[in-house]
Amino acid sequence: MQIKDNTRYLFACIIMLLVAFLQCYHTVRDLHWASEPDFDRDISYIRATLNGHYGQDPNMLGQYMWYNPIIFLSETLFVKLSGWPINVVVARCGAFLNLINPIVFFIVLVKLFDFKTALASLLCFIFLIAGNLPCWGAATYSPWMVSDTATQWLFYLSILCCYKAFDSQKMGWFIALGAMMGIAFLGHSAPVFIMVMILIIMQAQKVLRSLQDKQYNLVGTYFLQGAATVLPFIIFAFPILYYVYGKYHLHFVNRIILECAPGIFARKETFTLLKLNVTVALIVSIIGFIWFYRNFKNPVLRKLIWCWLGVTLVMYVYESAVPTVDKIIHHNLPDTIPAFHYFFYFKALQCVFFGFGFIWLFDMLIKWLSKLSKKQFSPNYTSNAFVLGVMLCMLAYFPIYSNRWDFSDLRQEALNKEKETDKLDVYNFIVKAVPLDNVLLCPHGLSLFPVMPTGIKMVSIETYFSNPYVSYDQREGDRVKMLDFLTSSTPDTAKNMFTMYKVGNVLLANKDYAYYKQPSFANSSVIYKNNSYTLLSFEIKK
Repeated sequence: MQIKDNTRYLFACIIMLLVAFLQCYHTVRDLHWASEPDFDRDISYIRATLNGHYGQDPNMLGQYMWYNPIIFLSETLFVKLSGWPINVVVARCGAFLNLINPIVFFIVLVKLFDFKTALASLLCFIFLIAGNLPCWGAATYSPWMVSDTATQWLFYLSILCCYKAFDSQKMGWFIALGAMMGIAFLGHSAPVFIMVMILIIMQAQKVLRSLQDKQYNLVGTYFLQGAATVLPFIIFAFPILYYVYGKYHLHFVNRIILECAPGIFARKETFTLLKLNVTVALIVSIIGFIWFYRNFKNPVLRKLIWCWLGVTLVMYVYESAVPTVDKIIHHNLPDTIPAFHYFFYFKALQCVFFGFGFIWLFDMLIKWLSKLSKKQFSPNYTSNAFVLGVMLCMLAYFPIYSNRWDFSDLRQEALNKEKETDKLDVYNFIVKAVPLDNVLLCPHGLSLFPVMPTGIKMVSIETYFSNPYVSYDQREGDRVKMLDFLTSSTPDTAKNMFTMYKVGNVLLANKDYAYYKQPSFANSSVIYKNNSYTLLSFEIKK
């Protein structure tokens, strides 16, 4: 029986998506909380949005939104449609919403290459590429709505628009590219940084070539194409640009956020990271890279892929080295985004090279079998065998895949979080009884959880989740002084800070509350207390 056209590839794609979805759904199906602080930040934004405060920093009084809004807006819509509690939506909706990533990845590769390449690359994208890396460490389909994981599909569509624009040279595609990049910026900054660098490289090459050939009339066309890209970008990215550029002028105060290197991406873990990435999939990808270099002829797409590879690899190395270089020469080198975001999209390209490598290895196998059997296999037979080979690889690797970090450790951490009943009780009380615009003073260790997801304002929040356009050091220093004052009545300079920050509530661990001293300039009373924590109302005397 002959299967027409590309139906077999679509059928295999659907099977892989279904297998991966069931694994992701099984991971989060009964969770009420997600473990990572990223989710608690999203909950704070959702609460602020549902209460009519879109555009505000949910955790700092008088400050503006600084985080890209697509994720929390999609989760807000999910809350409205489902009626589920916010924390449940944030914990579970990734299994559904993140399906768009492998689907778009597959479609884009079909448009750029063909169904065969797309299917083999999808095998790597879903099952092989991440290994035991966290979902934010390598492009894949994950049940967790972490920002770069959840919004990567916008980058793939931007790549497609970029190819169409440079291949066709039609102004409409450059406008579409700008619009796509603007939407991508609403999701995450990383795709835009990468795309901007790719565009600069590709367009600069065209300008230089036209100058060398003395075709000066083309230079104006190329700059017009740039303008046609920039203007729609500004329009579509306006919901976040209005705040980060219009209010903060893109002036980063907390550079340490740009140098964030969590978990396996810590500088001291570099060797472990390299070891985790030396896999069979990497070998197949290297074979695909060599094949691409020697055989792929489409000049525009070839250049686009090399730019993608060069930008992500060079910028990952550069951003990884920036903190070390800064310490050695005591000079702040220019920063863009944390290094692991570049690595994330480098791994996405590895999936593409895997597709080429897998096809080459399969073709070599078919030639060997054909020679061995002295029989020429039909195209339909080899296509069916190829799909079967992809399915067998998926089944063979599934036991390893199903036990990866995303599905085991993160799920267990989420379940452990649900057992922190005293913190959850504090969260629930604040949500029900304390107004969102109150300012709460609490120790550093409580600022992420249980306080951040409540959406209440704070004096200071943990470093990597603090507003990057506001001085963290200043606010953190003031928080420490005020907390010290509440237990020791020193330093005296802390008195005015309570008024300056408009502190209305104080949350303390019971062991700290045992040393609490009532300030002479304020009235305070316990409004909630459990086995671990005490929450006070705090009012400055007039």
